[in-house]
Amino acid sequence: MASGCATIREETCEQFEANRKDTDYSTQYQFSESDTETFAKNFKPLPRGANTVVRLYRIQLDPPKVKPCRHLTIHKEIYLLQSARLKRTLEEVREIYTTDGALIATKTESVGDRLRTSGYYTGETMLPIPENAPLGKYRIVSKLVLKTNKKSKTIVLAKTSVSFQVLSRQ
Repeated sequence: MASGCATIREETCEQFEANRKDTDYSTQYQFSESDTETFAKNFKPLPRGANTVVRLYRIQLDPPKVKPCRHLTIHKEIYLLQSARLKRTLEEVREIYTTDGALIATKTESVGDRLRTSGYYTGETMLPIPENAPLGKYRIVSKLVLKTNKKSKTIVLAKTSVSFQVLSRQ
């Protein structure tokens, strides 16, 4: 018989920062046909005259408490109804706020090419917590917005938020 012990070395902040530069932080969405059918029974159809409606938009974090030089994983759920392909841009805007309401980061991501049809989608992306992130509580506000052309105003289709806490690295 053989026995042993293995330890996993924790990534250093220098390694984290180096790896961060090569990481794709775009949201990866997956369409679910079975969940689309289930949700279709529970939500109203697309109203007459409407081009795009969001019936469900929810985010959750894993873990809700994180140390610097680590990632938070943002899990997303969307139930989207849209008419035939229109000339429009669908974007997801993610804002991070401190507990006193100060906006500290914004990321806008075009997601229309990944949310092509009506239905239920799950998505996942990572949020890097840099080494110099101050300890404390933060809030992520995420919005799905629609733009029909370059000169039109932005229409907020759905908005959700969730909180997390940055802990000491020690």
